[in-house]
Amino acid sequence: MKSLLVFFLFLQATFVQAQEIKAKVLDAGTKQPIPYANVVFGENRGLVTNEEGYFSYNAEEDKLPEIVKISSLGYELLKITPAEISEGIIYLKPASIELGEVFLSNKNLSAKEILEKVKEEVNHNYNFDNSKKRIFLRQSGTSYVRRFDMEVDKSTIEGIDQDLMNEISAKIPKVSDSYKEVLADMYGNYDTQKVNIIKAANLYNPQSMKNLEEITENFNTLFMNTLKERSYLKIKSGIIGFKVDEDELKEGLVVTEKKEEKTPEEKEKARVKSRKYLQESSDANVKRLMNGMFWKEDITFNLFDKSNKYKYNLNGYAYIDSNTVYVIDFEPKRGADFKGRMYVNTLDYGVHRLEYENVKPLKKFRLFGISTADDVYRGKMIFVKDEAGKYNLSYLERETGETVGIKRPLTIIEKNKHVKGRRKQNELDLDLDLRVSEIVKLQLVVYQTEAMAPGSLDNIAATDDFEYKTFKTYNPDFWSGYNIIEPNEAIKNFVALDAENESL
Repeated sequence: MKSLLVFFLFLQATFVQAQEIKAKVLDAGTKQPIPYANVVFGENRGLVTNEEGYFSYNAEEDKLPEIVKISSLGYELLKITPAEISEGIIYLKPASIELGEVFLSNKNLSAKEILEKVKEEVNHNYNFDNSKKRIFLRQSGTSYVRRFDMEVDKSTIEGIDQDLMNEISAKIPKVSDSYKEVLADMYGNYDTQKVNIIKAANLYNPQSMKNLEEITENFNTLFMNTLKERSYLKIKSGIIGFKVDEDELKEGLVVTEKKEEKTPEEKEKARVKSRKYLQESSDANVKRLMNGMFWKEDITFNLFDKSNKYKYNLNGYAYIDSNTVYVIDFEPKRGADFKGRMYVNTLDYGVHRLEYENVKPLKKFRLFGISTADDVYRGKMIFVKDEAGKYNLSYLERETGETVGIKRPLTIIEKNKHVKGRRKQNELDLDLDLRVSEIVKLQLVVYQTEAMAPGSLDNIAATDDFEYKTFKTYNPDFWSGYNIIEPNEAIKNFVALDAENESL
């Protein structure tokens, strides 16, 4: 009982070991969580709440600040001491907008004219100098099996029938997720970056395919036991067909053998390879996010590059961190792809926040029952204005997704010209109806920014000396003492089929 009480008190604590703050930010009226609120702990130090309103902050070698500033669009700026954060809950009050003289001096600009002002002031408003940023990058991947139907029209192979196909379909995991998390130092600017990883975790889910693999192995065994020596297969799908000879057949339908334990040399080789791949993929993800900044040309989200393809609506005003902002909605015209909302400072026309999502697939393909669609492309950009009046990156998010469908007949015919009688030996006719979607989400949080001396970027050396562990269940202790974007419930509840932790 005593240990349970201690554990309960630990969960409720918000001021841990005098160096950590944990809390949830809520609307004072509705008591609903406020996602992506800015939490500032000092000059060029801060974070954002996650999509469920949670945040945690570890001061590391620094002391906790005397004052924490918390702000979000539409709410009053809150200044609070760490000791005043009680019971892990922080309430923000909605801000009332008073239209004062500032709106009398803006010449009643239209939404389109405000957008043009934003474009004109980009170079002045945003900090393009090289800097060192402490970042946390999370990549989430989720696969959805929307449909997986295989209907047997004909089968002369004993055991391969509709019941087996139904069993295979039932064992397919309908939803599968995985996550990679990287804490790193990023050097450079929006055009050029170097990323040095400090610590990383991989929440690995082997697609929960163990049961499916067993069934597939059974399918292979049934097929192999039926096939005669020197047979070949004719595989047809509609008007498309091809031949598989004996050697290819044996190679493709071999029953999986039990894997042997890796040698120490093989494990070390795998360890080095995994770190190299993580470094390369992290570099690529950071570059991909930075290349999508709203002011850049020839990017997928082309609101500012192709502004004439959109129509705009000034949807009132909001308040953030002592600043009044225009709320501007945009939607397509002339075949544009996105809709969304931006929040623009009424005085200097800097964008505090920008949200967008596609309204139609960006690319589509359909031919002979095979279809693909790039049907998800959405994101967020959040900037914080520093004491020098420059806007600095606080949070980036982008989700991309693709759906693939197959709706075709499939015929597999075994033929053998070396046996007496008909060449045709066995036949399996299927109707396939498959539809699978995959969504990849990238989140980048900037916690700390420091200026860099001119020319020092060239002297930053790459490193592969970092801690990297793979887990098959969520480990709440791995990031203890580090600043990350708080995991949501999906991550906290992550458990792969094989829930044994392993390290690489």
